[in-house]
Amino acid sequence: MTTQLARPHFGTFTIERTYKHTPERVFRAFSEPEAHYRWFVSGEGWEISTYTHDFKVGGHEHGKFRPVGHPSTFGNDTWYLEITPGRRIVTAYTMSLDGKPISHSLSVIELHSDGEDGCRLVYTEQGAYYGDACDAENRRTGCDELFGKLEIELRDHP
Repeated sequence: MTTQLARPHFGTFTIERTYKHTPERVFRAFSEPEAHYRWFVSGEGWEISTYTHDFKVGGHEHGKFRPVGHPSTFGNDTWYLEITPGRRIVTAYTMSLDGKPISHSLSVIELHSDGEDGCRLVYTEQGAYYGDACDAENRRTGCDELFGKLEIELRDHP
C-alpha cells in the first residue's frame, strides 16, 4: 500500500552568520561527531533515541528525537553529497514525523574567511515541505536557531 504525500510547498531561503573563528574551526563543528551532537542534535526539552554521524561524501546521518513528554517522533536522514574541508558542505536531507516524510531538502553550507580569524557562513536550503505554506519560513527559523547554537559551541569549545 502506498501512502500519498500532501501537495508540497516549495521554498528557498538563505541564512548568513559571522563567527569569530576561522572557517577551519567552524568546519570542525560539523565534522567532529561530539561537537556536532552538542550543537546540532542535543537540546533542552528533547529526547534523542537514535543518532549516527557518518561525515564523509556518501555518508549518512540519522537521528530520531521527540519533545519531552510528546508521543510523536521526528526523524532526520541526511546524506553528504559534497565535502570540501573548511569551505563547503552539501547535503540532501529528509525530515519525517512518525516515519512519514514532512520535507525533502538540498542544503549548501559555504564557509568564507571574514577578516583575520573570522568566518562568514552562508547556508542556502531549497526544499519541498508537505505541511502548510509557512513550513519554509518555520524551517528557516529553526535553522537560524541551530546556527545560534553553533555560535555557543564555538565559544564554549574553542
